[in-house]
Amino acid sequence: MNTNAQFRAIIFDVDGTLFDTLPSLSAAANSVLVQAGLREVATPLLRAALNEGLRPMFRQSIALQTSPVEPGLARQLEEEYLDQYMQRWLPAAPLFDHLHEALLALKALDMKLGICTNRDRASTDVLLTQAGIADLFDIVVGMGDAPRPKPAADPLLMVLERMGVPAGAALLVGDSYMDASCARLSQVGFAAHLGGYAVHPGDLLPHMTSFSDYNEFTSWVLGRQSANKEACHA
Repeated sequence: MNTNAQFRAIIFDVDGTLFDTLPSLSAAANSVLVQAGLREVATPLLRAALNEGLRPMFRQSIALQTSPVEPGLARQLEEEYLDQYMQRWLPAAPLFDHLHEALLALKALDMKLGICTNRDRASTDVLLTQAGIADLFDIVVGMGDAPRPKPAADPLLMVLERMGVPAGAALLVGDSYMDASCARLSQVGFAAHLGGYAVHPGDLLPHMTSFSDYNEFTSWVLGRQSANKEACHA
């Protein structure tokens, strides 16, 4: 990985990176659990599992029940959860502050933008469209598109291949150890969003930068691109 190269592409995770989705996903899961006579699960207990995808998060809510849930019922409830989430809760997830402005600033630099997520493509497309940012992304790779999901390198390498951008000219923005590991295995730089769902600070290492607000991230990218451009012309 060339840490001094200018970026030609920036790729984003979705849950905990673009959108604050955990509250709505937790609400959908608990709605289904309560309707089935099971107990609610506190949102923080589902935080880590969301990094693996929507289904793993719900399976965690089943695993945390005080009494075992019959497998057939668990599968039925999982499908009800996905159905209710898509119909009722999906639009409730907001973009993180200043994210839209950051994307526009990056596009103004003629950068390619991509999505690399462990979320399914259908709900990913709905989120992007309803937030009015779908047209800003050149490539979207979701769960099932690549042979293996994050933390494997497969989905990120697929994004880069479709973009025609080498790993050394790309940056992955994420909020979990899945993202950090995927970036490392792909030899892509990593930017850690601290406002997401990482369980431990060490989960986001190694990273080139970390930020809590997208204004910080935009300033960092603009400053870095400018400095590298000046160095190239020196």
